[in-house]
Amino acid sequence: MKDTLARIDHSVWELGKLIAKNPGSLTLRSDFLKFFHESRIFIERKVGVSETDRSFLYLQRREAPCCLLLHGAGGTPAEMRDLAEHLFQSGYTVYGMNLPLNGAGNHVAHEAARSAFHWRRFLDKQRGYVSRAGYNWQRCLIDSKVVLDALLTFSSNTSIVGFSFGGTLALNLLQDSRVRGAALISPALFPVADGRYFAFKLVRSVVPFAAKGIVPKEYTLMQFLEKTRSRLKKIEQPILVIHASHDRIVSPKSLRHLKGVSSNPKSRFELLRSDRHVLVKGEDAAAVAKLCVGFLREI
Repeated sequence: MKDTLARIDHSVWELGKLIAKNPGSLTLRSDFLKFFHESRIFIERKVGVSETDRSFLYLQRREAPCCLLLHGAGGTPAEMRDLAEHLFQSGYTVYGMNLPLNGAGNHVAHEAARSAFHWRRFLDKQRGYVSRAGYNWQRCLIDSKVVLDALLTFSSNTSIVGFSFGGTLALNLLQDSRVRGAALISPALFPVADGRYFAFKLVRSVVPFAAKGIVPKEYTLMQFLEKTRSRLKKIEQPILVIHASHDRIVSPKSLRHLKGVSSNPKSRFELLRSDRHVLVKGEDAAAVAKLCVGFLREI
């Protein structure tokens, strides 16, 4: 199996060099993206990621804008498939990636760090970090940068669509990449301030190590949200923010905060009359997909 992965990665490497010499070739760039995806699928299959939860690629046969889809902390790429199909039917190449939120995902990211071609040196510097508990958001961010770089090699006309935790990742990627913009669906910046949240903050302020041990996922997620908020001084790229007015998990304060730091006149902010957090599925999904396509066509 190592020989198979080595052959796939060698093909990605060779195609990357050819694209650098001939960036206008759609055939080369399409083959590059196919082999890159095949490499990720090979590893995800190897570590036991179920078929429905693996990364997916919807590739147009012509020049087309590209979208990276990032799922939420409680989900998998499967929750983004309905939106992906709508975007694909609207003319976009779409990549839905499996985020390394847990042990299996961390192994995927670790293998990618060992094999991905021109990002290998960057990732090797990060390999010393291993999360023992909670969400490994550092690895998620590193891995999403790897995938985004691959998509930008395929097409400079690339945008990000992130849901919940995926929206938080997208905000970090916006600060460091040349993407055209981002659609953020229920982006997680401020949790709903209920009794459980205040109790968690109290315990963390008094005995932080106890909080990390009792609720490691909540602890690491809150750490990530706080770091993200501290970075958001100004967002220059256009963003679409979609939020439910009575979201029971993430506060609409997230939308208001992003509106305050967005400087692009093409940015849009949509507050839906709903109490649902998972807007990418169910009764709100069609409206959300329509908003995303309309925004992406305008930027």
